[in-house]
Amino acid sequence: MSETIGRQTASYRQGLVLGLTMAEIMLLLVFCLLIAVGVALASQRAKLDEAAARLKQTAARMKKVESLAAADRAMVETIKRNARLAELLDHATGSASQREIDELWRKLVESNDIVASMQRQGVSLAALKEEGDFLAKLQRVPHEGIEPNQIARGIALSRALDDALPGEASRLAPQEIVALIEKGIDASKPRSEGGLKGGHTWPPIINLSEADGYFFAAGSADLTSDFEIALQTLVVDRLLEIAASFDVDVIEVIGHTDEQPVSNHVSNLDRTLPFVTSGGSSTGLLQWADNAGLGLARALAVVKVLSFDPRLRKFRILPLSGAQLIATDGKLTRWDEKGDVRERRRIEIRMRKSS
Repeated sequence: MSETIGRQTASYRQGLVLGLTMAEIMLLLVFCLLIAVGVALASQRAKLDEAAARLKQTAARMKKVESLAAADRAMVETIKRNARLAELLDHATGSASQREIDELWRKLVESNDIVASMQRQGVSLAALKEEGDFLAKLQRVPHEGIEPNQIARGIALSRALDDALPGEASRLAPQEIVALIEKGIDASKPRSEGGLKGGHTWPPIINLSEADGYFFAAGSADLTSDFEIALQTLVVDRLLEIAASFDVDVIEVIGHTDEQPVSNHVSNLDRTLPFVTSGGSSTGLLQWADNAGLGLARALAVVKVLSFDPRLRKFRILPLSGAQLIATDGKLTRWDEKGDVRERRRIEIRMRKSS
């Protein structure tokens, strides 16, 4: 038995290498190969990442180069379009030429910024090109001593001409417009009674009606914005001119209506007039039951505007009502215009001496 076991042990030991069997040696070799392959793959991955980073940097540089090339092309096109800049570049010698180029380039950049700012505000490049002369005239307005009040009067005069001469005012020459205005001024100049020297003269009446674009809505005493602007500019100036010519100090504002009956039958004029005339309340609180009250409310609305003008402080401004009793021709109503007649919803302003 012991001899048999010894032979078996000897045969087993014949398959060992360094104490390991062939199977164990093969497993060890495979493991080593896997480690070597992993190290090689890691090295290759690092090289690939580095190559990708370099490629990305190269692409960024190429994009920057393309952008610079586009800017250079744009600059070249700008230079080609600007003959002055191209000439300077062709003859660029010395510091003086360089200063001229820098100055011209600065002006180009500033002009581009101004155009971009105007375009952001809704002004197109085509409009800037076409309306250049008009913009230049506007720029000269402050330097020519033209005040904003004169501009407002000019606009109001233009509107009045368009209303008085629809479709014709634009065709009239300035001299013809001046002749028409002078004719109107001559017609409004006071004349002595009976043509006798030293006779009594009366200040002209200022009539603000639909014919001039100033009127009230039916059944309303509210002033439109154009009406209020005219009172603050044209009317006040005219009142001061009349006062200087006729030595008057009382302004009578007369409110008129058309013949349409008033639908509101509740009036608060007796209760609210003291507060409105003293300045404690606005005319919007007034309610009227007839055309006499409506005419008075309209007169009060105008008196409120005139009273706030410091140039009229020395005048006594009085509201009156003509209701529907006086027609536009200054005569007593004939009671034959029952409908909506805007011309009759008007204001008349008269001036007189207090004593």
